[in-house]
Amino acid sequence: MPKQFFGRTAFLWCALLTLSFYAVGRADGPSFPSGWQSLSEVPARAWHVLLVGSETGPSAAENTVEEFVEVKGTEGRVQRWRGRIVNFSGAGLILRFSDGTEKHFPVEKVVSYSPNTSSLCQQAMERLSEGAVSEALELFARARSVEPREWRQREIAAQIVRCYHALGDYVRAGEEFVDRLIALDPQSPFVWCAPLAWFSEETLALVEPRARDWLNSDVAWVQLLGASYLIDSPASAQAVKVLEGLRSSSDKTVALLASAQLWRRGWPSVQPEQLSQWENAIEELPDRLKAGPCYLLGLAWKQQKVFDRAMVWFLKPPLLWPENRRVAARCLWEAAELAGKLAATAPPGSADGTDYQYEHQALLKELVRTFPETPWAARAGGK
Repeated sequence: MPKQFFGRTAFLWCALLTLSFYAVGRADGPSFPSGWQSLSEVPARAWHVLLVGSETGPSAAENTVEEFVEVKGTEGRVQRWRGRIVNFSGAGLILRFSDGTEKHFPVEKVVSYSPNTSSLCQQAMERLSEGAVSEALELFARARSVEPREWRQREIAAQIVRCYHALGDYVRAGEEFVDRLIALDPQSPFVWCAPLAWFSEETLALVEPRARDWLNSDVAWVQLLGASYLIDSPASAQAVKVLEGLRSSSDKTVALLASAQLWRRGWPSVQPEQLSQWENAIEELPDRLKAGPCYLLGLAWKQQKVFDRAMVWFLKPPLLWPENRRVAARCLWEAAELAGKLAATAPPGSADGTDYQYEHQALLKELVRTFPETPWAARAGGK
């Protein structure tokens, strides 16, 4: 490996890796907000997951194995409670203890939780991590069909949304999100799966009729979804108007995402001094909703010809939030393309040119290996 490549790029990856461990392994608990991530979905390197081998409904094992919830207590300390999770919705989490009594925890107090997970869900997560998205989708659908708890059905629905989004099927991803999550629980703690569009794609044209309906919804998350699908369409003026209104939403996450969606029109002409404000806005978002805004910030820094910073923002999603597969793959493609262009413009035979070319090939290889279902992997495989 060229020495300069190691000095620049390996250091970058090590720094981002440090960030990833900070995000999921802090001493005071993982830093995902308001219980929006269960331990069953955190990478195996960080947490042990309770897995129960049941495919046809609640087995005796599922009824006897305790689940646990970690909540914010006094002075910021995290407390662990054991029992069985009866419900988890926008109204909070309800835990039932062995003596039959129940305790309610507000969503904003929930740091993490670990539900009993069926073997079907386990298989689905494994296949998804391997890039077999269609197979994972089928397994998740089967798991939901036999899951007796409604709140777990909604949580599995969030994974199904992720799968459809990864495949670029915005119609089914949007319908699943709106009809199987938001319609049942407008304040759903599983909105981290929101299948927002962050760049133009041909498949977005297929969802325009539904997106126009969603744009007229009374629910902020549904409006946001519809606007993200229409911002580059003939209905862009209406979409922008809705996004401008959502910037004042009482839901801070919706407001931040609406502002970030508007970056899709502003990044080519944004001024350098504004980019620090964009970076601060991203830091305020829940971790699992940062990928799309990071992509746009990468484009903006690239436009400013600050290539090192552009590369950092492009690489954050595939390293820190690879579960947002479509955006993570697009970011890897942009990073690889940037490295390739820098290699092409370097002086012939220079160390810089060699390093950038090595980086270009390494990123393309990672894209094909990790996100094989995406169109960018197909393009990378042909190079």
